[in-house]
Amino acid sequence: MRAIVRDGQSVQFSTSHPAPMPQDGHAIVRVRKAGVSATDVQVAHGLFDFNGVLGHEFVGVVESVSSPANGLVGRRVVGAIADRCGRCEMCLAGLRDHCRQRTLLGLRGRDGCFADRLAVRVENLVPVPDDVDDDRAVFAHVVASALQARRQLTIEGKPFITILGDGPLGLVTAQIMVRLNASVRVIGRYSQKLAICEKWGVKHRHADDIGRRADQDIVVECTGSPDGFALAARLVRPRGTIVLKTLHADWDRRQIGADLTPLVMNEINVIGSAHGPLGEALGVLQRHEVDVVSLIGRRMSLGDGVAILKAAAQPGALKVLVDVA
Repeated sequence: MRAIVRDGQSVQFSTSHPAPMPQDGHAIVRVRKAGVSATDVQVAHGLFDFNGVLGHEFVGVVESVSSPANGLVGRRVVGAIADRCGRCEMCLAGLRDHCRQRTLLGLRGRDGCFADRLAVRVENLVPVPDDVDDDRAVFAHVVASALQARRQLTIEGKPFITILGDGPLGLVTAQIMVRLNASVRVIGRYSQKLAICEKWGVKHRHADDIGRRADQDIVVECTGSPDGFALAARLVRPRGTIVLKTLHADWDRRQIGADLTPLVMNEINVIGSAHGPLGEALGVLQRHEVDVVSLIGRRMSLGDGVAILKAAAQPGALKVLVDVA
């Protein structure tokens, strides 16, 4: 089958990658559409030292399952990134996303979705409502990540919230946060992206036009840059909160690039935030509570191969969608 594969230090497009084999408890999913995230780009550059098929954002159709009685065959689905063992102390404590043995779709230990087919554990699949088309369903992972950031926050009074980063995750997160009792703004670097905020009525500023007064109650860092955390630390008030969403390959090879002294002296809370609830995300998309179609920057085909990742890595790029089926 066709697949975009990282093997050692290089990423290649293969037309003869082995198809996934059926396993107990798993489904074989025929991928219809995939999304390219900033994390995928970083994995291609060495994040997690992953080797295998890249990609984790997808919508597809279940072709076969180990137990056909579950009714999933023929259904459109999205799938959770993390695969868990169900036996370790974290799983047994209800923290299955932090399983000691977890693998991550297209990120760590498990082939991803930049391929004609992939294998996903049945319990990780979420059926897509009929009235959510593929263009919106493929954003379920992005919406879920934004929802996770919201779930991890305690909102008191009417806080000032800054979303750092004007990529798809930052712009979706802004839409989620403006539904809270909060004053929300987006800080970005690309006028064409900030213009989307204008359409939504979301406050926005260019990164070069903001002060560093350490007056924000909450900063959600979605820049995808290794330097984003340093800026977040300069913007947040004493005893404020930083929600950190960025993953970057360079963090494995160099220091974080921020002076951590203010975190201690100003007693800043730092919250790591990763994956979120896919079922809830699909509900948000079904109710049209967020606009994701405006975030589609380019459509490509799986046959475009490595050029897909290069397009997503371009400065100012919005979401690249990949037609597979």
